[in-house]
Amino acid sequence: MDVGIDIEEIDRIKKAHKKWGERFLNRIFTKKELDYCFSKNNPYQCLTGRFCSKEAVIKVFDGKISFSDIEIINEKSGKPYVFINGKLSSIKISISHSRSWATAVALKDE
Repeated sequence: MDVGIDIEEIDRIKKAHKKWGERFLNRIFTKKELDYCFSKNNPYQCLTGRFCSKEAVIKVFDGKISFSDIEIINEKSGKPYVFINGKLSSIKISISHSRSWATAVALKDE
């Protein structure tokens, strides 16, 4: 079993967006992820959780994939799923956040 984890300050993602604009967001997140997060009351909590998720997945793959290879999609219940290059992955992900921080853990059983 492989495990990846990441934690980030929410303000870090917010500041990066303000500094680099849409270019930053589009390099990290898919359109579906952006639409989902910007539908929330605090999109930066959601974006930071997605960022952490992608970092955790990258760690599970020993850095052999990139942000653009990964998409995190939630089912209606809120449960997140990991897609790698458009295909549903068996990687399990858990995302959590507070007002200031977000974290995610990825588990790869394969």
